[in-house]
Amino acid sequence: MTEKLFLTLVLLAALAMPAEARELISVVSESDEIARMRPEFKIPDEPNQLFYVQRSPNSNTVVYAARLDGRGNLDASTPVEAFWRKFNIDGSKQPLNFIERMIAYGVKLDGRKDGRSASFSIAALPERKLTVSLDGQHRPQALMQVGGHKVKVAYVYLHVVEGGLLPKVPDLDVFGMDVASGKAIREHLIQK
Repeated sequence: MTEKLFLTLVLLAALAMPAEARELISVVSESDEIARMRPEFKIPDEPNQLFYVQRSPNSNTVVYAARLDGRGNLDASTPVEAFWRKFNIDGSKQPLNFIERMIAYGVKLDGRKDGRSASFSIAALPERKLTVSLDGQHRPQALMQVGGHKVKVAYVYLHVVEGGLLPKVPDLDVFGMDVASGKAIREHLIQK
């Protein structure tokens, strides 16, 4: 089987299982500081970084960063970009491939893109909406509703089970800070 045919079959299989159809159980907790799921993994520090995604198999990390125009406002056409930091290999910055953009880590813009804010979701979790905006110090931030909390997202941790055509993610954790209280928020999502 050619690589192109294989990738086409993988994409078709993924598209046949719509993310919107799954049920997720959410457990939200508060603490004084954001927990580190894998303290041995390097934390990325990118210009205009919004948040990052770490995965259980290795330290390679997907980074989400705001793109700004020449005046320091959000880029109206592409306010958020996603890319790999290959920490498990050489630390290089790599683009997402087509399948990663379409079914896993890609950014899907949903709403207004006026240079001040934009609404978006991540391909694998389209039901969860995020907003990129600039905070009071003109720094980019990604905000998301978690339970009754408006949260500035810090990172996401995926428990990945490899095998078969596509890896499975039976559960994941979203970590961030409650904008109002300053408390650390953790949302544990489990696929039902």
